[in-house]
Amino acid sequence: MHRSWLRTKVNESKEKVAQRVTERAKSLVPVQRGAETDSCMVCGRTMRQTAVVRGEGRVCSPACARKWAEGLKD
Repeated sequence: MHRSWLRTKVNESKEKVAQRVTERAKSLVPVQRGAETDSCMVCGRTMRQTAVVRGEGRVCSPACARKWAEGLKD
């Protein structure tokens, strides 16, 4: 194998990983919409709009889901 081929493969994989990290970071940033906003029912954090679920009853993280579930037990 040639070193140049290996360098090319390494650079391609680095670019792929960097692209995935960028996409993940963008998905974590809350998006502000006009007057209608969805927010976490536990902490109130503004959440990204989805076509499937809207309005009340959404949580932003597994930690908030646990807090909400613990509140149901009491």
